[in-house]
Amino acid sequence: MKTKIVLACCLLLCVLRADAQGSDTAEANAQGADTESTHAGYVPVVSGSMGYVYNVNGSIPTLEPQINPVLLIPFGSHVLFESRTDFTGIFEHRNGTSGDYTGKVYKTVEFVQLDWLASTHVVPVAGRYLLPFGLYAERLDPLWIANLQDIPLDFSIGTQTTGAGVGPQLRGVAVETPDLNLQYTAYYSVHNNVTQLQSSRTAGSDVSVYFNSARVELGTSYQRFLDSSRINNVNRQVDNEAVYLTWQPIPSTLDVKAEFDHSYTGRGYWIEGYSMLSSVPVATNFFRRMQLVGRDEQFVPLHGGGNGLPGIEEKRVEGGFNYYIRDDWRLISSYGRQFNSGRNFNLWNLGFTYRFVWPLGREKKSQ
Repeated sequence: MKTKIVLACCLLLCVLRADAQGSDTAEANAQGADTESTHAGYVPVVSGSMGYVYNVNGSIPTLEPQINPVLLIPFGSHVLFESRTDFTGIFEHRNGTSGDYTGKVYKTVEFVQLDWLASTHVVPVAGRYLLPFGLYAERLDPLWIANLQDIPLDFSIGTQTTGAGVGPQLRGVAVETPDLNLQYTAYYSVHNNVTQLQSSRTAGSDVSVYFNSARVELGTSYQRFLDSSRINNVNRQVDNEAVYLTWQPIPSTLDVKAEFDHSYTGRGYWIEGYSMLSSVPVATNFFRRMQLVGRDEQFVPLHGGGNGLPGIEEKRVEGGFNYYIRDDWRLISSYGRQFNSGRNFNLWNLGFTYRFVWPLGREKKSQ
């Protein structure tokens, strides 16, 4: 098992030495405008991230090497195939806090979908997609984006049972003016038991409005879990709701995000803020690369909790420092304290993340 851990670490270190030059150009090619001179320039891209997290939950340390490749295959300028797969190793001491490390690598196909970019107002999607509920699952969960590696306590509200749906989805920008943007998402998921593509029968929507001058977004999500959930020995269908807020005040680098979630089995909130020290006038070049982040959250169970949610009231306060060696490579660290009626314990995270973009071909120039 030690050999497996060493090999995993070596793999991560080898990738960190890969030449990242040209990645910005490749990404721009995949997203650029479709004109007579550039329409042949779309090439497949492998993107994503990898990292290593040393986690201590209470007194139990865990080693978590991860790699999350994303495959993007454009078909012209209006059709995009995209898929993300997660490989995460979970290694713990054989005896809890002593002995050699043992564990396994878990593989999850997070999404595999086809997007038709009909216009900015209408984007039909089909396949396995992340459930668009609240802020976290779609926007903040990926390893290279998450500022704190611990997911919110109420994350399971709106993401049960696998965090993904299988079926059709429709999204886009309904209204776009100089003052605001109004975006929408609507989806229906079928019940699916195919390995790595599991999903529950679910329907829902998400709507948010972004005010350009204030740099404020207000949004809400609704979901009807159509598969029966067994709660207190009773089968029942569950409604999930969320309201959320984002705010990026000018001229600082502060970014604030907050969300309140409610379900039959519980309710909770989290509020997270982070800022680069580059906004501090006296900051040296070293401190300009540092990011401060903090989160406060609470979950209160209803009707006994369950369905992936705690059965007792939980509170957590967490703060961290992230240091960007480069734009695509950062060191992560955080400390938190979790409180409940059973016991209180500490949470530690140390590690690094690396973001990569590799084109799988050369841009074709029209003659």
